[in-house]
Amino acid sequence: MTEKLLIRVGQSQQEPVNWLIWSESDTQIIASGELEHSGLIGELTEKAASRSVALLLPASSVQLKQVELPTKWSRKLERALPFMLEEQVASDIDDLFIAIGNPVSFDDKHFLNIAICDLQWLTDWMAVLSDFDIEPAVIVPDALLLPKPEENALSAIQLQQQWLFKGANWHISAVELDWVCDYLMLAPETELTHYSPAQDLATTKSLQSKEAEYDLPLAIFAGGLNELPINLRQGPFAAKKKQPQWWRDWKAGVIAASVALLAFVSVKSAQLMMLQNEADEYKAQAMTVYKQAFPNKVVRPHLLRKQIQNELAALSGAEQSGFLELTNHFVSIYGQVSDFAPETFRYDRKRNELRIRAKAKGFQVFSQVKSILEQRGMSVQQGALNNDGDYVIGEIRIRGAA
Repeated sequence: MTEKLLIRVGQSQQEPVNWLIWSESDTQIIASGELEHSGLIGELTEKAASRSVALLLPASSVQLKQVELPTKWSRKLERALPFMLEEQVASDIDDLFIAIGNPVSFDDKHFLNIAICDLQWLTDWMAVLSDFDIEPAVIVPDALLLPKPEENALSAIQLQQQWLFKGANWHISAVELDWVCDYLMLAPETELTHYSPAQDLATTKSLQSKEAEYDLPLAIFAGGLNELPINLRQGPFAAKKKQPQWWRDWKAGVIAASVALLAFVSVKSAQLMMLQNEADEYKAQAMTVYKQAFPNKVVRPHLLRKQIQNELAALSGAEQSGFLELTNHFVSIYGQVSDFAPETFRYDRKRNELRIRAKAKGFQVFSQVKSILEQRGMSVQQGALNNDGDYVIGEIRIRGAA
């Protein structure tokens, strides 16, 4: 983006808010203005939509420090930084936001440039901008964007009822008009480079006027954004990664499809669980029948099918083949009939007849078993049926070829 929107806020949300649109390509002001208070920032929402936004904080609310380090700066020292500062600040260190700038060295000593401000104060300002759909790419104290001063000099500009100063070695100040003379008297620099008229300043310092560069303060600050010394858009205020346009376009559809897929998988999982439970029941019934048919055999559940096949193969053509054939037909009903449990088996070899005494939940279950066996070509006779509490007890005779 070649155009930038600069928004300069005050210490409180009731103070005026200055704004300026700067053309980077033409190096000129496109528009500027002042809002009476933060509640009117919504007037800048449309202007911010297509431009890079810089939030300028008042220098009076941001403290710059150079922290001496025991060794060269590394990310391992970042966790220890609050402990290094604890005795240098008046506030509770947990209430402060610490932004990390560039490491520097002087006389073989290592330092780290940092900026400190009240955490809740900056959080509140970010919430105000968010409420009006404005997301700054840059957050920086205003005076830090003044042109870099010469050695032993201060850069200065007047903004509203304050003078802003920038010195060497990571130093900025915001001074009320009534205190400017006292401030300049105590400042060690001997020269003052000013970007606003300074004829009212009573000072012994050498004044260097940049009259050819006189401009609105925010226009001067816009030039400083090209060599940004620090950006407070970090840590808890780091910019969130923007979602790609295709995701914003398809987000609703993808979410709906995901919900539908999740519901489908849930239903199928429930059905699979029910089928698995039924399979376990049928397996248990098959094991019961196998134990009754072969009481001296050890049942191996995972090999049950193979065991039955082996027994049938071993007995094929023997005297017991008729019994096994009838039993095989009888076992087939378990996949089709529920609540039916045999109690005794009796086999008449001469008549090739299998008599089963069983219990079921109702009379109709016996009729269902009889019908299934007849469909398999068996001759079936149903004996007397009697109620026994919640169950019906009865006998079924299955006859094969004599």
